[in-house]
Parts: sequence; C-alpha cells; structure tokens
Amino acid sequence: MRVAIIDTELTGLDFAVRCVEHDHEVMLFQQTDHPIGKGFVGVKRTNDLATAMTWCKKDGLVVPTGNAKFTRVLDRWREIGFQIFGPTVQSAALEIDRGKGMELMKAAGIDLPHYETFDSLEAAEKFARKAQDPYVFKPLGSEDDKSLTYVSSTPADMVGWIQRQRARGAKTTKCMLQEKVDLIADFGVSSWFGPEGFLPDKAQECFEHKKLCNGEKGPNTGEMGTLTCYMEKSKLFDDMLAPMAPALAALGHRGDTAIGVAVDTKGKAWPLEMTMRLGWPCFYLQCASHKGDPVQWMMDLMKDEDTLKVDYRPTIGVVLAQPPWPKFDGKPECVEGIPITGLDEVWDSVHPAMCQIGRGPVMDGDRVKDGAQYQTAGEMVAIVTGLGSTVEKARKSAYGAIDGIRFSDMIYRTDIGEKVEKCLPKLQAAGYCKGLEYE
Repeated sequence: MRVAIIDTELTGLDFAVRCVEHDHEVMLFQQTDHPIGKGFVGVKRTNDLATAMTWCKKDGLVVPTGNAKFTRVLDRWREIGFQIFGPTVQSAALEIDRGKGMELMKAAGIDLPHYETFDSLEAAEKFARKAQDPYVFKPLGSEDDKSLTYVSSTPADMVGWIQRQRARGAKTTKCMLQEKVDLIADFGVSSWFGPEGFLPDKAQECFEHKKLCNGEKGPNTGEMGTLTCYMEKSKLFDDMLAPMAPALAALGHRGDTAIGVAVDTKGKAWPLEMTMRLGWPCFYLQCASHKGDPVQWMMDLMKDEDTLKVDYRPTIGVVLAQPPWPKFDGKPECVEGIPITGLDEVWDSVHPAMCQIGRGPVMDGDRVKDGAQYQTAGEMVAIVTGLGSTVEKARKSAYGAIDGIRFSDMIYRTDIGEKVEKCLPKLQAAGYCKGLEYE
C-alpha cells in the first residue's frame, strides 16, 4: 500500500518507519528545514503537498498528523475519492474552536461545568473581580493561542493573570471562564472513528504529563510523557464519546477522537475539551500497543471493517528531548547532527521523532572510524515506550530501555505514570479505569 503522511506536526517519522518495515511504500510530507527522516531507508521525503497526494493515488491512504494546516485542502482531495484517515474541516473545528466542541457535547446530553463567555479580556476581568470562586480561563475561536489556558487559585489570581496578558498585548478576544472543578484527577479517553461509528471494545484511557519537571512542575511543554491503556469496557467512553457518534458521523470524521475530563470528588466526570486528530505523544503509545501491520487496519476502518488487534496492557511513553526544549527555535548547529547511541539495542521500544541517519565518528571495536549513526534533527528527539501487566511494570520497561540511550544534554522526566498511584483507587470507586492496576 502507498501511504502519504501529511506531517504538519513533524511527528510522523516513526509511523513512516513502521510502515516501511511492513513493506508499504511511504512518502513523508513535511515543511521544515530540519533533516527529519533523512537517511532512513524507504522513507521518501517531499515538501510539496500535491506531489505527496498524486504519488499516493486514490487506492493509497493519506494520514495527516494534525488538524489545522491543509485540512481544508485535504477535504477537496477527499471529495474526489482520496482515502484520508483524519478529520474534516467541520470535525476539526470541534477542537480548534472550543465553543463548537462544547456546543456539540451539550447537544449530545453531556453535562458541562458552568462557564461564561466574553468578547474581550476586559469583560472577563470584570467578571472575575466579582466572582466568589476560582475559574479556568480558556480562549475561544479558531485564531486564538490555545496555550493561553490558565487555572486560577482565587478570583484575585485570575484578575492578576488577565491583567498581565493585557499588558503584554495578548490578541485573544473571545474567551471563557469555566468553573474550576475540585477534582480527583484529570484524564481522557479516545477511540477510533469510522463511517459507522467507533471501533468496539477499543477505548483508550490516557493520563498526560504536560509539565517539564517531575511532579508536574515547570513550564507546559505540550507533553513530557503519557500513560495509556486500551480498555474493552470503559465507563468514560460510554459517558463521553459514545453519545457524540451520530454527530461525528454527520461531520464526516475519520480517525482518532478524544475528550479530556476532570473527575470531581463526588466521582462525576466533567468534559473539558476535545481532540480531533492523532494525539502526540499518545499515538506513539497506541502504535506500541497495536499488533501486526501498523496501517492496514486504518484502511480497513475506512471501509468500516474492524481488523485492529491491540494489547490491553498499560503503556508508558517518555519524551526524550534536547535544549532549547520546550521551545522549537534551536539553531541547526545546536539541534541537528548530535550522535544518538543505544537505539538499535532497544529499537522495538523506540519511536524516532526528530531524528536522521547521518555519518560521523563511531567505534569499530577499539578504533574510531566514520560510519552511519543515528543523529538528532530537532528538539523533540524520540519517544520511548514500555508495556507491562501493571503501570509500574510498564514504567520499568520504558525506563529500562532509556537507560542505554545517550545523546548530549538529553532531557526527560523520570516519574511518568507515578501520579496515577494515589488517584486510581478513587477513580475506580467511581467506576472508571476498571482493570488498570498500578503494581
């Protein structure tokens, strides 16, 4: 099969390599100056979308890694018969424009935390000054910076934060203040969506770790690691995703669909936001949990056939990065060409992200010679995964693989998955995460 990966997120290399390993033809479309994927046998590379699409043809599969850039263009290719395993413009809007996602959830009968919407930061500040309880700030609208999400500790804290955003010239106009939930934990659920709905018995529950440092400290990086587990039965799926299936079908959605929630101290789950695309780094963990061909099941799902076989054990994924992470503005001489050792020995656990294969000094016995070597090609270098019958065994598997990997100034967290230990009994008492064991 021909597989065109429309890699707007610069995260598709691992999937490309896996497809090649199963004898598929692959073209990786990226618009970047980084040499991501260079030297990997069988991975064709292009920076021209039309080239990737015409090469793939209608009998191949197109897999976008994001849901914003080129989605409207891909919809036009979809209209003429191309198979695209990803969101449409209409379904992507449920994530990009939080307001639309909340409207759909409400229409599906899902209870939402109380929220107020505003047309300006000034109006939001005025409301916060009169509030009695803490709120969460979120921007609304497709052009807003989604990193402008803030969880306040008091109304005064929120007022001060909004004032700082105004002072620095934040462009956000439409926004919302959502009632802060006194929670046990926040986590999410995802599933794969085809023409007739979600794949049965394959919901995946997910705990993200977004902060740079252990213990959820430091700046938000997007994500430093994740704990996931496929579930044959999931209350969270039944409560949150299943009710939205008819609406998603009407929007022509295909592929990954996720919703993040906060479970309050009474055991009720409150939806926070939707994700209408492959999740990162979650998709690396999903690939590690999938059995057999990495892409054939996707093509089958496009025809509403379920051929996906999964491992139901917990999976841990850890991001390996390098400075200036979590920023993506490193100069080429700082983030490219740095040797990476130890990958081949644990390759089944490794998911290359911003990597290349180049030439450099390597050891040949006790002598140094020039030869092929894995090298960095950007800030988020790779993700390492591990599976186990319990969370702790999955952690040991992932971190055991990391022990042998080396590159200069490697950054990673050492506590991915640990935060689940305290909240898991309470979540299970409320009916969630059934079958998931910590140790």
